[in-house]
Amino acid sequence: MNKPSAKGWCPSTLIPMKSGDGLLIRIKPPFSRLTSRQAQKIAILSERYGNGFLDITNRANLQIRGLSQNTYPLMLKGLQDIGISGKNDVPDRINLVLCPFIPYQSIGWRCAKMLYDAAGDFPNLPVKFGFAIDCGRKRYLSGISADIRIERDNSNKLLIRFDGCKKGFVSSEKTFKSDILEALNWFSSSQNKKLPYERMHQLLMNIDVPDIYAKTKPQENKKSLNPGFEEDRQVISIPFGQLKANQLLQLADNSQEIIFTINRCLIIDKIPKLSGEFIKTKNDLRYNVTACTGMPGCASASIDTKRLALKLSESELIQFGKSYHLSGCKKGCALQTKSDICIVGENGSYNLLENGFAWDEPKHASLSEVALFNKLV
Repeated sequence: MNKPSAKGWCPSTLIPMKSGDGLLIRIKPPFSRLTSRQAQKIAILSERYGNGFLDITNRANLQIRGLSQNTYPLMLKGLQDIGISGKNDVPDRINLVLCPFIPYQSIGWRCAKMLYDAAGDFPNLPVKFGFAIDCGRKRYLSGISADIRIERDNSNKLLIRFDGCKKGFVSSEKTFKSDILEALNWFSSSQNKKLPYERMHQLLMNIDVPDIYAKTKPQENKKSLNPGFEEDRQVISIPFGQLKANQLLQLADNSQEIIFTINRCLIIDKIPKLSGEFIKTKNDLRYNVTACTGMPGCASASIDTKRLALKLSESELIQFGKSYHLSGCKKGCALQTKSDICIVGENGSYNLLENGFAWDEPKHASLSEVALFNKLV
């Protein structure tokens, strides 16, 4: 079955999007980081002007929910006062994910700074087009959605690689900005004018990459990120990707900065205690479950995915080592990869499939909740 087309657009702080529970805005934390003060202020603003719920996205962004036409301008001013939103849309043009433990002022950090500074010179790119900076000793970001990947080769040289291509081309800090602009202009000029491609890998399925852009392999040292202690920091996750304002306040009160990263994880200071609301180890079965916004937050959804996720987790039906995707509709917005178990809402009932995407043909269709749970036993 073909993947259904997404509706709406990618929101930003300057361009809100209407959702089932009001207006939604998306924050792209600079360098994937919020200071304690910024996080505290966002939590307060969310409670005051929104509904107190925030989403952590696949690409390390933070969404604020439940705004209205009247409260949105007040929220925007509050974000601008703490340096989270600019006066123009240039910062919102760039989708950028940094490797989790990137050191300040490292080569990757400096590349990120150059991308931010050059965003105003980019050609007109699709709204979902994004970059992954993954040039540390290990590659953490090989599984995330990105269109241009900044990595290292086996000799430790800076590498720019197009998503969908196994090889990239060697760059340097001196030529990085011009190399990136050249790559972006190639993507833009190679488009099908009648039916433009939204993502790099889609383009590469239809045209060949010039040899100059595909000469060198990235280093092979890959690593995954899971909740626990790593690099003397604490990695945590939020059950089902939704953060409450009071939880964000708790994190801000106990950490000098909050790093937003892959797998809907957050990296904070190493602190002695967090409430059980947070996922602190990969053995927490809630970590196996990905759930989209669902009802009532999404107008396309026909089931309450968050309630179902909690009920499943408490029912002891979740099996360790299996991945579960709960999607309010067939678009599968929360997860673009296959899951061992996929539960999809359709007209208020449940479709169930195994080892597939939300938009695949279900093995069992139009189940009641009782029937669904019986199938999962």
